[in-house]
Amino acid sequence: MNAIELKKDLLTCPGDTIQEHIDHIGMSQAELAERLGRSKEKLNTLINGKAPITKETAAKLENVLGVSASFWLNLERNYQDELLELEKLEHLEFCHEWVSSFPLARIKTLGILPETRDKSELADALLKFFRVASPTQWSDIYNGSSLAFKIELKHTHEPQAISVWLRLGEIQSAKLSLAPFDKKKLREGLPHLQDISYRQSKNWLEELQAFCASCGLALVYTPSIAKAPIYGATRWIKNNSIPLVQMADRHKDYHAFWFTFYHELAHILYHGKKDIFIEGLDTITPDAEKENEADDFAARMLLSEKERNEVFKYPNFSKVLILQLSKTLRKHPAILVGQVQRVFNHLYKNPQLNSLKVRVDFSDVKFEL
Repeated sequence: MNAIELKKDLLTCPGDTIQEHIDHIGMSQAELAERLGRSKEKLNTLINGKAPITKETAAKLENVLGVSASFWLNLERNYQDELLELEKLEHLEFCHEWVSSFPLARIKTLGILPETRDKSELADALLKFFRVASPTQWSDIYNGSSLAFKIELKHTHEPQAISVWLRLGEIQSAKLSLAPFDKKKLREGLPHLQDISYRQSKNWLEELQAFCASCGLALVYTPSIAKAPIYGATRWIKNNSIPLVQMADRHKDYHAFWFTFYHELAHILYHGKKDIFIEGLDTITPDAEKENEADDFAARMLLSEKERNEVFKYPNFSKVLILQLSKTLRKHPAILVGQVQRVFNHLYKNPQLNSLKVRVDFSDVKFEL
């Protein structure tokens, strides 16, 4: 006998106590019905637990049986609480298969789920995490056409993992203090963003996030999930009032981070509030024109045409040359290395150039749900 069956077996309705009481004093159901002023049929539904004890009924039971109305009301309240708990347990048991479709081990490490193997506990935590009543509503939102999420994941290989990663970004954004969105300030601040990328201070991630927040842009850093092959995502949340750029650390590379950031930023600056852009999902057909526009913007932000010409006029690249160019152009060495290696693939294995790269890792990010 499992926990649900045991609870059902032990469950007693208030009508059982009424029956026990009238048996004790030698009163039939028919007589009780007459004294309460209700039909035998209605009394029978009450005793069988098919009708609740109302305030009016409790007051009448007090007069007829000499037991306080509060006793009967408390009995009914406790019974309804036990029924609700049973219904919840049955509902969570129904969710077990849905829970098993998620990468549980990985998302436990993010603090989303409790450290337990109990599928009902995990189901309860996941439903609260997604703010849905059941797996049906989760599917409606993430796999179907929904007001809450405007892109279908049903054609992706791992919609569960992807939905977790996207939901984490929403939770992170809710903890940010944001000014009203100011596109003009964001545009005018582009040189400042380039300066942040060049200086790469100890707290450059926080510095970048703070500047974006001052422009009303929510920028969050969400650790990658293996089955969610995403580099970044852009969407408008809170009734299209807040732009959200969500970054992953999939490449764990400084150059890749800034290219992706500028790419996502272009979607905010140039494209509509109703669009959702998720980079890295081959199964979702992107808007080629908008993606190309975002790529072009990111490339210009990393190196202008003039700067690109200055860099690629050299036939060979060494660590010394990259550091000289970095100082002259005010471009971080890791960004220059990334640009050079994209053009000359054989340089990906150059140890001197690779020593200038910077690792970007969000594994220390903590979640408080």
